[in-house]
Amino acid sequence: MPQLSPLFWVFSSLMVVFLLMSMMVVFYEKSVNLNKFDLSKVQMMKWCW
Repeated sequence: MPQLSPLFWVFSSLMVVFLLMSMMVVFYEKSVNLNKFDLSKVQMMKWCW
C-alpha cells in the first residue's frame, strides 16, 4: 500500500463523518414525516449508536 499523507486521512474521515450525519438527518426527517410508524427503526439506530 502506498503511503498516504495525514491530510488525506483527516479529509477522508471528515467526509465519512459528514456522510453519516447527512444520512442520519435524512433518516430522522423521514421517520418524523411517517410519524410513529418507524419508531422501531429509530430505536434500532439508537442501539447502534
